[in-house]
Amino acid sequence: MRKYVTIGSIVLLLVGLGVGIWLTMKKPALNTATPQQAAKMAKVNKVQLVALGDSLTEGVGDDGQQQGYTGRIAQQIQQKYDVDVTMANFGRSGDRSDQIQHRLATQPKMQSDIQHAQAIILTVGGNDLQQLLLKNQSAQSPEALTKAVKSGQSAYRQQLTTLFQTIRQYNPHAPIYIFGNYNPIFVHFPNRQDFNTDVALFNAINQEVAKADKNSHYVGIFDLTYGQYRTESARKKLIASAKVADQTTKNPDQFLKKLSDKPTFTNKWISTTDHYHPNKKGYDFMTTQLFQQMRRGQAAWLTTP
Repeated sequence: MRKYVTIGSIVLLLVGLGVGIWLTMKKPALNTATPQQAAKMAKVNKVQLVALGDSLTEGVGDDGQQQGYTGRIAQQIQQKYDVDVTMANFGRSGDRSDQIQHRLATQPKMQSDIQHAQAIILTVGGNDLQQLLLKNQSAQSPEALTKAVKSGQSAYRQQLTTLFQTIRQYNPHAPIYIFGNYNPIFVHFPNRQDFNTDVALFNAINQEVAKADKNSHYVGIFDLTYGQYRTESARKKLIASAKVADQTTKNPDQFLKKLSDKPTFTNKWISTTDHYHPNKKGYDFMTTQLFQQMRRGQAAWLTTP
């Protein structure tokens, strides 16, 4: 009798090991499979996405009438994976991180949709940074302005961490894809490298908080800053031609006037309506960056809700 128990135990152990190895191997297999193969392997025929954030999630500036990246990513996943896709869009123009957090904490519809989401997409930080820049527009030098931005990093980091914690209260498992930001006024002030530095400081926080979450991914879109001026030689020619005076740093009124004027040079990835938000080409770029990240880790969101 003891012999049979021992053999039975060994068989059960081997079966358990086999199942464990199969489960371990399944995730990499899903990640390396083609989209349609992966959806079939995961037995998923419907994907629920939730997007929350600011004007980039709302789709402001999209002359392609596809609700910015949200409509595009839903369509792309539907076509590539041959699944039905629902997209709940909770983007609101002008929202800072704390305002997105407040909406999430007080709106049952948003909470419910996040709870059932297979993937969550977030745009945040641009308005937090903009508020700091406008508050300190009278700074007497680019260095002083960047110093003011650095002083606001801690508050933004805490607000973004709180937002992530609240999202995780409603959905502990779905991957979060958080976009970085870009410098929308580069063509206004191409010789002001400090503006790019300021954006990079806040983008670093988005990356940091995403990394700490363990199941979140940073989606970089900084190239929107440059549009057709992405090469160093193109940017040098722009700077040489723009003749943007440094006195705009010392004169806040002139600085704001420069922002409100139609720029001498335009970014072909930015809307000509407000010279600030992405246009069709810009949102196409955002969608491509997002899809690449989602495709890379598709096993995490090809799940049954």
